[in-house]
Amino acid sequence: MIQRIQSIYFFAIIVLALITCTGQIIDYQDSFPSNAAGVEATAATVGQASAYTLNAIYFNHYVNGTLQSSEIQFGLIILVSVIIGWTLNIVLGFKNRKRQMLHTKINFVLIGAYLTAVLAKAFTQIPNFSFANMTLKASVGLALIIFILYLNLRALLLVRKDDEMVKSADRIR
Repeated sequence: MIQRIQSIYFFAIIVLALITCTGQIIDYQDSFPSNAAGVEATAATVGQASAYTLNAIYFNHYVNGTLQSSEIQFGLIILVSVIIGWTLNIVLGFKNRKRQMLHTKINFVLIGAYLTAVLAKAFTQIPNFSFANMTLKASVGLALIIFILYLNLRALLLVRKDDEMVKSADRIR
């Protein structure tokens, strides 16, 4: 089980999913907020710096460095938990490669749903959200989720390769 390289990839997926729980996925800075109608900021709000941070557990809103609101992200917590549990299921199902390939494909859907949920949360909860104003930490957080997709693809290809190797060995016998 552990000697197979795809198992290492699956464990890396679990570790990176846990990192997205504690690290910042979205870290957005908005120096001059505007109101919901898209009109420029009034004189009372000029000079206020708004910041938004999102990870798999919390969505925080800061104004001038002071925490204004904090929300627990139950949907993202559930998605990350399902991804971690499903990936452990894949690792422990190493004896049935057909089922392991199917479960790895389902894991693609789960990770894609996680990425979609993070981006949907950012676009709906952060006013004037754009990728141009994201900090480098936030770019790394989103890149981690995309890297999780890549690791899942690599693991799927290696499971498929193992299955083909076993089939060719069975034909030789």
